[in-house]
Amino acid sequence: MVCSYFHSRNARIKLRPDVFEVSTRLVKRGHKVVALASEAFGAPSHEFIEGVEVHRFPSLSFPGIFYFVPSFPNLLSKILKICDEQDIQIVHFWNYEYLTSAVAFFLKRRLNSIPLVLTVIGYPGLNWRYGIKIIDTVGLAYTYTLGRAVLRAVDHVVVLGPNLVRYAEWMGVDDYKVSTCPLGIDLKTFRATRPPEDVRNEFGISPSDKVIIFVGRLEHVKGIARLLKVANSLSNRFQNLKFLIVGDGPLRSKLSKYSNPHIIFTGWRNDVADLINASDIFVLPSISEGLPMSILEAYALAKPVIATNVGVISDLVINSETGLLVSPENDKRLEEGIVHLMQNPGIAHEMGVAGQMNVVANYNWDSVIESYERLYVALTRSRSQAHNERFRQTEIS
Repeated sequence: MVCSYFHSRNARIKLRPDVFEVSTRLVKRGHKVVALASEAFGAPSHEFIEGVEVHRFPSLSFPGIFYFVPSFPNLLSKILKICDEQDIQIVHFWNYEYLTSAVAFFLKRRLNSIPLVLTVIGYPGLNWRYGIKIIDTVGLAYTYTLGRAVLRAVDHVVVLGPNLVRYAEWMGVDDYKVSTCPLGIDLKTFRATRPPEDVRNEFGISPSDKVIIFVGRLEHVKGIARLLKVANSLSNRFQNLKFLIVGDGPLRSKLSKYSNPHIIFTGWRNDVADLINASDIFVLPSISEGLPMSILEAYALAKPVIATNVGVISDLVINSETGLLVSPENDKRLEEGIVHLMQNPGIAHEMGVAGQMNVVANYNWDSVIESYERLYVALTRSRSQAHNERFRQTEIS
C-alpha cells in the first residue's frame, strides 16, 4: 500500500481510515501487507500496526490542508527495495490527488512484472475541490497533466461509487480497467456503549433538546464554517436546539468564536458512536468528499443524514429516503433540511432506519475485502499469463 498517511499509535489524528481498514483487514485474512506513508504528526519511520508493516518516508507537510508532498527519491527507492526484498505481488496506490500516487507513472517500467492498482476518491478540479481558489487551480492542473498520466499508467483504477466511473472514462481510462468498490463499516464493533441520557448529561443537553451532530476534521473542505452560521441562525429561532461539533483540525481556534450554549465543540473523541447515538440528525455540509466514513457511522446507528451532493454521497444518501441531499454551499437549503427533519421526527426515524438497512446490505467490510481479493487475484493471474506468453515468444524467436 502506498498512501499519503497511515495512522500511528502515537497520533490522535486518524486520516485516511480507508487504507488503514483495508490493510489491517487483509492481514486478518492471511495476507501480508506493507504500507508506505508520509512521516507526519510524530509517527515513527518504521513500525508494525495490527500486523501491517509500515515504512514512512520524509515529506513536506501542509498541516492546514493535511497534504503531504513526498521526497520522491526516497519514496521510489523504498518501493523498489521492498518489492525486491519481499514477495510483493501488488502495488496499490491510494488517493489519486496525492503525489504519493504520482510515482506510479515512474514505476510502470521498473515494476513491469507487478500490477499497479489505484484507488480514487475524487478528481481535483472535476468533481472535487477544496474551496480555496489557488488550491483548486493547482488541483485542476494536476488532474489534466500528471494525474492523467498516472491514471493511464496503472493497471486498474478502483473508484468508491458509480458516480466516479464516468470521470475516469473522461480521462481516457478504458472501461475494463475501472471497477467500483465502496468502503465498509463493522456493525459489530461500531456501536454505542453508553446510554444516550448519560452523553446528553455530560454536555448539559436536556432530553427535550434536538441534537444535530457533525463529525469530521475542522477544515475548510468540510464546510464547517457554513454549518456554524446556519447553527447560529437556527439557535435564534429554536431554543431547544443543540449542535455537537465533534473533531479537531486547523480551524479549531478560528471557529471557537461560534461556541455558545447551543453550539458545543467536543474536540477529538474516541466515543463517536456514543455521541452519534445520543443525537437526532447527522449533518455533513462538505464542499467535496469521496465516501465519508462518518455517514456510514451515522447510518450504522440509524440516524438520518443531511449531506451535500458531492463525491459519491448520492450513492449512499438516497434523497428523501435515507436522508436529504443539498447543494454544496447552499445555506438556505441546509437550514430548511434541518428544520424539516426536526419538525418531522417520524420521517427522520424512517430515513435513519432505511439508511441502516442500506449500509447493512451494501457497505460491510467483508464484501469490500472480498472484492479487493478478487481483483488482486485477477490482476496477478493476468500479469503472470502475459509474462509467460512473452517468455514463450522469446524462446520461439
